[in-house]
Amino acid sequence: MNPLSRISHALFATALLLSLSAQGYAAEYFKWTDDRGELHISDSLANVPEKYRRGIESKSFETSRPAAETPPAAAPAVQKAPDAAEEGPLKKYEVPYIPSDGSSKRVIVTVKFNGRVTAPIAIDTGAPGTIISVSLAKKLGLFNEEHGRLLISTGGIGGSAPAIRSIIDTVEVGGAINNFVPITIIKPIATSFDGLLGMDFFSNYSVTIDTKRKVVIFEELPIDPALPGGHDQEWWSTLFKEFASSRAGWKAYGEAVDKRISDSLVTTGNDDIRRIKQFADDQYREADKLFDKLNGYARQNSVPMHWKQY
Repeated sequence: MNPLSRISHALFATALLLSLSAQGYAAEYFKWTDDRGELHISDSLANVPEKYRRGIESKSFETSRPAAETPPAAAPAVQKAPDAAEEGPLKKYEVPYIPSDGSSKRVIVTVKFNGRVTAPIAIDTGAPGTIISVSLAKKLGLFNEEHGRLLISTGGIGGSAPAIRSIIDTVEVGGAINNFVPITIIKPIATSFDGLLGMDFFSNYSVTIDTKRKVVIFEELPIDPALPGGHDQEWWSTLFKEFASSRAGWKAYGEAVDKRISDSLVTTGNDDIRRIKQFADDQYREADKLFDKLNGYARQNSVPMHWKQY
């Protein structure tokens, strides 16, 4: 292998390691079954009726959140939460679901993304984040240049695989809606649905799965001023750290490429080196777009400054 090839391979290896340097995000949710045999799910113990608390199932999960691909830099238009005195009655939505995927038991619902594209998505109470397929991402235009194309690597039982992180402005299930939902784009995992709806979507709702009627029931939770945008300090701080870390990492990587070139006899006119440097610069810009979008959304929701430390 000639010196140029060795440099190229080393730099690509560094890029892969940087893409894997993700911040972790931990969360917890509670499951219980009521007297009628209906399954309930919530991310807060306060939403579990007292008489069912002894029999609840509590699970914690942690997932990697590498730096993300993002839609346009401008934050989505989000209506300011009304004052408590102006709030109407809390709403309740019942959504029919498909109970199986071939031989597997599933809860598959129709989900609308960004108010215009619908797709069948499986609810996964064991997943902290939302996942969509490449084909659905294409329908949403998430691979267009203005949306960013920040690459990551995801891990699972079968090992690691390339993926893309992005943010969906709105995700809606039968009237239940959530804004600013981080997603991961991967290869299709099934033929009957286009992704998984994780627990991050349910932050503003109490969820019941009625297996007899084959419906999912979303009940709005009261607006909590201590949870701007419906999220706690850990959610906001984790995202700020993740996106800032990605931006700083790709900047440092680009500078390392420049230094590697200057320390060697390789010139930037070489196609391989030029592509590596361009890739690093592009990833830095995508991370910067994502950070700016998060910061704009945080300003709209009056997130405290110390929640945005990174």
